[in-house]
Amino acid sequence: MNTTCAHFFDGVCAEPQNVPWYYSYRPSLVEGVSDHHLALAAPILAYWLMSFIFHYLDTRDWKSLEQYRIHDSAEVASRNRVSRTTVVWAVIFQQVLQTTLGLIALSDEHTVVPDHAKKMAGISRRLALVIGDHTEQAPVLNSLAYFIYWWGIPLFQLLVAIFTLDTWQYFLHRYMHMNKFLYRHFHSWHHRLYVPYAFGALYNHPVEGFVLDSLGTVIAQHLSGMSTRQSALFFSLATFKTVDDHCGYRFPFDPFQIMSNNNADYHDIHHQKIGIKSNFAQPFFVHWDSILGTQMTRAEMERRKQSTREKFD
Repeated sequence: MNTTCAHFFDGVCAEPQNVPWYYSYRPSLVEGVSDHHLALAAPILAYWLMSFIFHYLDTRDWKSLEQYRIHDSAEVASRNRVSRTTVVWAVIFQQVLQTTLGLIALSDEHTVVPDHAKKMAGISRRLALVIGDHTEQAPVLNSLAYFIYWWGIPLFQLLVAIFTLDTWQYFLHRYMHMNKFLYRHFHSWHHRLYVPYAFGALYNHPVEGFVLDSLGTVIAQHLSGMSTRQSALFFSLATFKTVDDHCGYRFPFDPFQIMSNNNADYHDIHHQKIGIKSNFAQPFFVHWDSILGTQMTRAEMERRKQSTREKFD
């Protein structure tokens, strides 16, 4: 029986079809797969699905794609210092490590059924203390409590997770470039790909991959207080964004490139020799680069290249 119709609503019921999927009363979002296992499988499926789409585009000789490619195919073959086979096996190994961490760190909450009506009633009471507890305001309070509970809080949790992950990855990523030992022994693996491509997004030294990506994502998930289903969404979103940032295309209609200046073109600059000490931000936004003065645009990179050429002419 669905009990989402909160008794404190003055004739206003939270209809089952209006309840977000991540708070569904179904025992699991996907039949036969626990939400715990779904949260672990979702980012892996997202990674390879999106990678295969971009890899398919890479293998097409369509003239219409040329205007969107950041590098041509010859550059990928000539400048990269690691084989695609090595990249695939390294990514698979990292995903084994991240799944193992997830099995340990993520709780299996399939037996926990939150009392949503009670929680919304608590929000409504707090709103009444601020707005005033008047009978004529009850519908407004109840509607506002419903919105805060089902949409406001989850959105805030997502933003906290994004900010936490961006912060974790920016400072660790930057430090790996500043510290010669860490760069030489760990982070230099990723920069064997001078010309990034989609399924090389998680090509890292296993230690870096575990600390920078897997551990950072779990920390962000825990600090935000997300449920397991929200975590599945966050993990998948972060994975899609990471793959897209390495895809090698400037698609004007790509939602992941529209949402932020931290896109494939932005990250590609970081993979070039002239921009390797810039554009550390990943995977979502560029605020840390902007605040701390480590941001480089494509136009600035081209100006520096031109200046270097003129010195040797």
